[in-house]
Amino acid sequence: MSDRSRKARVRCLLGFGFTVNALMFTIVGSVAHADYTPLGLIASAVGIFATTWFLLDAGIAYQADLQRRRGGRLPR
Repeated sequence: MSDRSRKARVRCLLGFGFTVNALMFTIVGSVAHADYTPLGLIASAVGIFATTWFLLDAGIAYQADLQRRRGGRLPR
């Protein structure tokens, strides 16, 4: 596994962790009828977008690793 693929997977896991924390923050704020709930919603939306982006990056890096292992050359 290449460093690029490993870094992409780590980014994906960190993004997922931060997104789950933001969602829990939003849920607790919503139950408590807090004033900061919209901030939590925005953080959750950004986290979901970023996690999706990181997941796609990890998938692309994994596919590039597979192609390299099979002997195919990829353009840089």
